[in-house]
Amino acid sequence: MGLLAVDVAVLLPDPLLQPLLRLNAELLPPPAGLRFDDTHLPHVTLAQLFVAELQLPDVIHEAAAVTHDCAPLRLAPAGLSRGRTASTVRLEPTDTLISLHARLMDRLRRFESAQGDATAFLATGGLPARDADVEWVHQFRTHAAYDRFDPHITVGVGTLQGLGPLPAADGARVALCQLGRFCTCRRVLAEWSLTPR
Repeated sequence: MGLLAVDVAVLLPDPLLQPLLRLNAELLPPPAGLRFDDTHLPHVTLAQLFVAELQLPDVIHEAAAVTHDCAPLRLAPAGLSRGRTASTVRLEPTDTLISLHARLMDRLRRFESAQGDATAFLATGGLPARDADVEWVHQFRTHAAYDRFDPHITVGVGTLQGLGPLPAADGARVALCQLGRFCTCRRVLAEWSLTPR
């Protein structure tokens, strides 16, 4: 039974996407880093987990049910931060973002596999997932979810000299994506549009 490393994520609206593309270009290129393009999508993670390919239709169904009644999500940049290797833009942790994250984590728990390795990630160009990527997905529920949920956008690998002003914008596209190296959203498996109430 094959496994997939997946991310339920908010894909970025254009007003926020364009300045982040420019910032990403200042950071390290592959293989040490990443470049945003049509198959490396900048995003805001809501849930990450390993799931069985055979259960993918059920995962899509459950995620769709959670997002069905959700309005577009306000994405308001709140500053720059740096992890072990990556520069990220922190977002205001709005009640709506936190609630959607928690509901997805609750609803998808029964599909979550404790297994999973680099083969669950999409690898192209001879660039497989790193051990750190595998570990991150395994530990997402315990290290980055619920009270530890920190909404952010990973800009790339390296240190940015400055952020400059970034606009707030409403994210109306949520997708289930297969992850790749650096836990980038690589392949869109399903997508939903959030509509104003």
